Amino acid sequence: MNDSLAPVIQATLDLHFGRLDPLVSAPAARPQLIQAAATLMRRIAENILAVPDDCPVDTLVQRHVFAKDKALPAWLVNRGLVTCDNDRQQLESSVRKLLAHPFNRRRFLDFLSNELLYHRWLWAREDDKRHFPIRCANELRENGYCLELNTFDHVIKLGDNIIAPPGKIDDAAHWRLRSIGTVCLVDLAARPVFDYTARLLEAKYKTTFILDTFKALFTAAGRNPGSPERQAALVMGEIPKVFTLADHAKPLGVTGEASSLELLRRLLAAFDRQTSRNCPESRLRLGAEPPQGVANRVAAMIWLRRTLGRVKKEQQKKTSPARGHKVAERTVLLAAADQKSILYFNLFADPADTAINPCHIRGVDDESMTVVSPRGNRLNDAAPGQEVSGYFAVVGANKKSTYCDFRTTVESVACPDDSHCLVELSIPATFELTRRNHKRLPVDPGSVVLFEMAAPTPAADWNLFNALEKWPRPFCIIPDGLGHCRIKDLSAGGMLLEIHHDAPACPFFTEDRRDHPLLVQVKLAGKPNAAPLWLGIRAEAKRIRDFPPLRKKYVGFQFVEAGEVRNERSVRFSPVGKDGLYLINDWIFRNGLGK
Repeated sequence: MNDSLAPVIQATLDLHFGRLDPLVSAPAARPQLIQAAATLMRRIAENILAVPDDCPVDTLVQRHVFAKDKALPAWLVNRGLVTCDNDRQQLESSVRKLLAHPFNRRRFLDFLSNELLYHRWLWAREDDKRHFPIRCANELRENGYCLELNTFDHVIKLGDNIIAPPGKIDDAAHWRLRSIGTVCLVDLAARPVFDYTARLLEAKYKTTFILDTFKALFTAAGRNPGSPERQAALVMGEIPKVFTLADHAKPLGVTGEASSLELLRRLLAAFDRQTSRNCPESRLRLGAEPPQGVANRVAAMIWLRRTLGRVKKEQQKKTSPARGHKVAERTVLLAAADQKSILYFNLFADPADTAINPCHIRGVDDESMTVVSPRGNRLNDAAPGQEVSGYFAVVGANKKSTYCDFRTTVESVACPDDSHCLVELSIPATFELTRRNHKRLPVDPGSVVLFEMAAPTPAADWNLFNALEKWPRPFCIIPDGLGHCRIKDLSAGGMLLEIHHDAPACPFFTEDRRDHPLLVQVKLAGKPNAAPLWLGIRAEAKRIRDFPPLRKKYVGFQFVEAGEVRNERSVRFSPVGKDGLYLINDWIFRNGLGK
């Protein structure tokens, strides 16, 4: 046992076994108690991180935190009683032996730190209590590994309403205050988790296929009680996040089989290594088991992803073509011809030309396809051998659209009359087939309370943009008086913007501006009794399509980073993973707008 914290452990044992009396905290002394609790938490963190420190440890604050018989965590008392065969006279010596083990000692000290953190909130003034969780969470940004977790696709970022619904002070809210800066395990195969997730899936999707898939996955996970597949790590970091230990084994450097406890130890070691020694408060602690309601909501996020992932795989087996596959077959073009799909072409001769030339297929043979190109299309002026890119959509049996992108070359152009030309194109060697990952929602203009888009310089310091007042002047604002710009559709991963040629923002969007980082501030109104969704987003333009006959451009954006606007003046950006932005999906679902 490390001597520097021996007085802390001894004071806890003395309190629990009645050798020290608890003290009552007077209101006038609470500022000093808050400072003493913060100092003791820092000393514990420095000790665990092996930071040299010769300062004495003040244990008086512990007498204001713990009551008699309540100073030791339940898990330590229970294990101590098992070790000493339920002999209360031997309990203290049994506990000391258990605390000689490094992992048990850390777990106990983390329990002590969690209680100190909670009492710092209890002793705070009412005005300070509201901002206390935010300040504590901001300290965790000094932990490099806590931020690195946000970049992994298997990590699910959680909204605050998943942990503790706002406005309610219940067991979940008190657990959250104790657990800021902690890691705890959630059993994914518990029966209450199954009941909660099954009800959620049944209400949300109303299809037996998805529910049956979940039941099969849950049953398979329950066959291996000690498997990391059924244990999820809930990290209460600067953003709450959750992931299964099995999914995180590879990033932790574990290639073979490992127990859940070993993976948890590796995870804690990774947090410790990247904790700033100048800010030991950013160390991630071991947390207490969450209330069952919190565990249900968190585990449901894991099961939703697993279930929908399995359903997607099953559907891809039944439908062709499948997402991500490259195929070389005429059947795709024949399907487009049968469905009278519109093909859009872009010429590579002029990089600044974003015009899209709509055509439809007239015929397909073994070597080429012939498309009908209306008068005014720039495709009619293409020379034989010129390279063009195109895309179209075909609808599968499941009523979902598959978008096909390809490149090909012009074989010949013939104009039988003034209304159209017949353009012969070689059949592409391959089609790149993609399906949207996210549900697109047509946006009602009345629901857009605020939309501003700004274009920082490429060399700008993005750390400054956490404050809205530091954002550049917007060049695109919605709603505008003339209605020249509007959001056509929105999804968790991006949006489509319709821009009239007369709009001031229209000249900005050319091909050389693709992937240029942009700042977007959007505020969406929901139901009358629901708070609006206010987001700050870092976006990049991915598709710029010009329709001269309509005098409009359609610009598709991908969300790269995003965060909720807080206090109307700041935003904390986090990377947007492959599952998109949870807050938008949640807003769509809660407002009943997804059709």
